[in-house]
Amino acid sequence: MSQRRLHIVRHGQYISTVEPLTEPDGPLTPLGRQQAAATGQRLAQLPIGVIHHSTLQRATEMAQIIAAHFAGVELRPSALLRECIPCVPAGFEPHFAHIPVPAITQGPLQAAQVYEHYFTSPGEEDQQEIIVSSGNLIGYFVGRMLDAPVTAWLHMDLQHGALTEVLLGPPRGRLLVRYNDVGHLPASWQTFQ
Repeated sequence: MSQRRLHIVRHGQYISTVEPLTEPDGPLTPLGRQQAAATGQRLAQLPIGVIHHSTLQRATEMAQIIAAHFAGVELRPSALLRECIPCVPAGFEPHFAHIPVPAITQGPLQAAQVYEHYFTSPGEEDQQEIIVSSGNLIGYFVGRMLDAPVTAWLHMDLQHGALTEVLLGPPRGRLLVRYNDVGHLPASWQTFQ
């Protein structure tokens, strides 16, 4: 019986250069590039078949730096993996008031589509893949895997370059192996913002 192992990586520290800041994006900082290289080194010995990543600049750069540790591994960009707001919990509406209404209404659909697309059972052979995305989506993935309330993502935070590992397939169906693991980063490289 085969298994699918997803190594989910939050992008590194970046400088937001997008105005307005409804969907912040920009290049990795020098520290963000160091976080990416250390993350790639941490994963380098694994038999990775593909690296999926958001089309946002910060995630694309992170994926490219990680990919340098894997000869011939395909990079697969996906707009589905872009940052989104999985839901707006009651009472938190003012916090998201600067985000356009279409982004708020489309976020839950996008998050559900991402989960259904990537968190599938393995094929006939074992698979190991990397997904590079943003904190909101990764928090949503983890909350959904654990059958937590849909608002759980709002109460989770991830450090830049953090690893979350998920195992899909027998014997448990789905297993959260690790969350927000930054053991590969020196303490001075561990950042949230």
